Amino acid sequence: MKLIINMRIFLATLVLILNLQSLTKADDIRDFEIEGMSIGDSLLDYLSRDEIINEIKANKYMYTYLTDEFGQVYMHDGLSKYHFVSFYVRAKDKNFIIHGITGTMPHVDQISECHNQMIEIANEFSTLFKNAKKNESSYDHRVDESGRSKVKEVNFIFKSKNVARIVCMDFEESLRIKNNWIDGLDITLQTKDLSDWFTNHIN
Repeated sequence: MKLIINMRIFLATLVLILNLQSLTKADDIRDFEIEGMSIGDSLLDYLSRDEIINEIKANKYMYTYLTDEFGQVYMHDGLSKYHFVSFYVRAKDKNFIIHGITGTMPHVDQISECHNQMIEIANEFSTLFKNAKKNESSYDHRVDESGRSKVKEVNFIFKSKNVARIVCMDFEESLRIKNNWIDGLDITLQTKDLSDWFTNHIN
């Protein structure tokens, strides 16, 4: 039974609310849910096969620098806490098991506000994920060849090498408008396999 029964993590008006109850720490990302969905679930429980395949094809252009092992799928409808949720699944997995799930907050007007919120959440996660290794990084988003789209993130890496991430996206404005993207705050859970895909399979 998932620990979400004893703990629910969500953001309301962009403030992290943790209902810890009797739980004092968590040992892996599989203990959490985003919008009722978890790592290890089949995405077919929430979307049709055709919807998943079409989404993978539509979003492939974002990952031309990677192999096609994984694909990204977006969900916009029926959500209560996030502006949208995205998933990573193996493109050839007939069950479309979720290896990554991200909840994205509504638009943040000032990136400094996003950074402040990220610090608040990271402090809460540091208390919760006592056995996880924490690191921080900043880099240029690969989708923007101009180098003007920036990413700042805090990672919590578990013994399993699964990762919980807090990310602030700051896209170059014309690129953001063109693609209808959001400058804002992401909460991401991802497996070791997905992390390895990002870090070790760059062309």
